[in-house]
Amino acid sequence: MTIVLLGGLLYVAGQYVSSQPQRIQKEAEANRSIAIQGIGKVQTKPDIAQYSLGVTTGVQPSAAVAMVNLTNKFNAVLNAVKQQGVKAEDIKTTNLSINPVYDWNNGKQALRGFEASENIEIKIRDLNKIGDILAKSTIEGANQAGGIQFTVDDPEKLQTEAQKKAIKDAQGKARELAKALGVTLGKVKTFSASATFPDPYLLNRDSAPMGGANAELAKSPEVPVGTQEITANVTIVYELK
Repeated sequence: MTIVLLGGLLYVAGQYVSSQPQRIQKEAEANRSIAIQGIGKVQTKPDIAQYSLGVTTGVQPSAAVAMVNLTNKFNAVLNAVKQQGVKAEDIKTTNLSINPVYDWNNGKQALRGFEASENIEIKIRDLNKIGDILAKSTIEGANQAGGIQFTVDDPEKLQTEAQKKAIKDAQGKARELAKALGVTLGKVKTFSASATFPDPYLLNRDSAPMGGANAELAKSPEVPVGTQEITANVTIVYELK
């Protein structure tokens, strides 16, 4: 009885072992695939500029005087910006403050007065007006300036365009490789994609006092915009026949 049972087990084990190569071969054939990466790039000119402007009053005898001084100067700057076509929704206040200013004499703190400041960030959609906005706001009293950031208003549209180029690139590579290997491409098994957007780049201008009444400082500067590149990467996994 034991011998028969052992023989039966050996027979079953033999059947299992003999079927393994066929099963592995079938799985290998079913899982044959190839992964291809594609890259697509789109060059574009920025269509948005963001710029920071500000007014600081310097030391004033009281907080009330500092605020009046700030209000008069800043409203003039704001009007100059709006007159150049910048809409209200594209103007954002980033700072409004009144601070005491102290001197130190013989280790003792003495109040000198108060200084008020206000800063805004503006979004400029007509890039041809960047220089005029800088010049006219300076004439009206802006004495603080940040760096210009150039960006793209609708990057998703460009991402789609770059992704299409990346897919086309991957498809071409897949056909070339399949031909070299002597195989045929099958269905797409998986697909993944990513896009790289350029960081907003800066045309740096250090914050510094700028005399609003100085005609030389109020001239419109040239502001080159340059170009930006959006890159899409895709990975396509094909079945192989």
